[in-house]
Amino acid sequence: MSDVLKIGVVYKAHLPKMLEESVSEELPWHFEFFSESAITGMPVAPRTDLIAIFSPEDGIAGDRDCLARIFPGAEIVSYIHNDFADHIEPIRMNEGMPVVKLPMTYSLAAFLVESLSALHANRREQAQMRGQSDDLRMFFEAFIKTVESSGDIVDRVPAINRLVGKIIGRVRAEEGLIYLCDEAGMVLQRAYETSNIKDIDLFEHQANSGLVDQVLRTGKPYLDNDCRYEIKIPFSNDYLIVRSILCLPLVNRGQKIGVIELLNKKGGIFTDADVKVMEMLVGPVAVAVSTIRHLDSAERLTITDDLTKLYNYRYLMQYLEAEVKRCLRYKKKVSLLFIDVDGFKRVNDTFGHLVGSLALSEMGQVLLKILRETDVVCRYGGDEFVIVLPETPVNGALVIAERIRKRVEDYEFIAQDLSIHLTVSLGVANCPKHTLTAEGLIKKADAAMYRAKELSKNSIKVAV
Repeated sequence: MSDVLKIGVVYKAHLPKMLEESVSEELPWHFEFFSESAITGMPVAPRTDLIAIFSPEDGIAGDRDCLARIFPGAEIVSYIHNDFADHIEPIRMNEGMPVVKLPMTYSLAAFLVESLSALHANRREQAQMRGQSDDLRMFFEAFIKTVESSGDIVDRVPAINRLVGKIIGRVRAEEGLIYLCDEAGMVLQRAYETSNIKDIDLFEHQANSGLVDQVLRTGKPYLDNDCRYEIKIPFSNDYLIVRSILCLPLVNRGQKIGVIELLNKKGGIFTDADVKVMEMLVGPVAVAVSTIRHLDSAERLTITDDLTKLYNYRYLMQYLEAEVKRCLRYKKKVSLLFIDVDGFKRVNDTFGHLVGSLALSEMGQVLLKILRETDVVCRYGGDEFVIVLPETPVNGALVIAERIRKRVEDYEFIAQDLSIHLTVSLGVANCPKHTLTAEGLIKKADAAMYRAKELSKNSIKVAV
């Protein structure tokens, strides 16, 4: 029955007889009748499953807009009763609309239904092509803006975020994430995400990691509209309910560089049409992401610390000043972590400066592995580090700070085959909550870090 075509018939007082003769075999179409007074007298839910709608010529058939609202996508056919129009042809055109006499012969009905079905399918295909054209035009404009922004190191990540925003808006997803492979092409790390996925531990559990790895490994899309994940948001009583997932690989020049994941279709489920739209868009996304990563790699050579390979003080100030301006202009939030290694002088005095340097270098890698690619990690000087967390409130910064504190506490640093255990003290400051300047952020976070160190070390304090 699912392959039977559906045709609506609007009537005024009595149901019209559709066919002249009865047919013993099952019809390849199904007539469904609607009272004109019922559909015009009260609001009705639109019907989109009909290929055509027959309506009496002396009724609302002439009001095409009304019929199009009630039966969107259906071909409109007007009809008259044979009893009153013997001299009229069985079918004719009137101002571009087919007019048929009822009842019809079976052969005429079969021909008409076949023609209407072909016309309906052709128009649907044209509508899909127009939709794809609009998608490409919209996305091409966003892609061009991303490329234009790639020349400014501060604007690169926001540009990618805007591109991701365009994508999730098109398929009406609630959240979106991009995972990128590390330089070895093995480990996937989250690089970009939308607002509710900002907290770093929020959606990193075994089930999700497994499916993301599967998509990268197989190179095939993953679609699941029957999820039941309930994940508590840290420092909140709220939960993120994951109902549906659409995940696709990012491939650039034949190389798998990552995965894009969309969560929760608004008002419904992800469809095969969504998969096709995404398959059309992920190629340019992969190109944009790869281009930005290559530019970042080239510029890192001039703005990184020689020992730890983290960003240096010069870049920190350049980036932080721009980020604070953007934060204030667009009413966003940016947080800063100031980190000091507890008692690091003891490491140098006990094992020598070479071991101390190796431990600091390893500390930098520990921080990078914990953080998102959108976060900026800098060596401030000596055994001090600064981390900039764009679009992150204080609560989110505390989640990340605690993860760093615990990770360092549990980590075994190996320098020249020596086992060294370290701890860190962290200060947290936020713009605009604590200050409105880049210099003020550093001073506030630095002061909070010293309070943590003076009180107990291996702890976190928030600026006042």
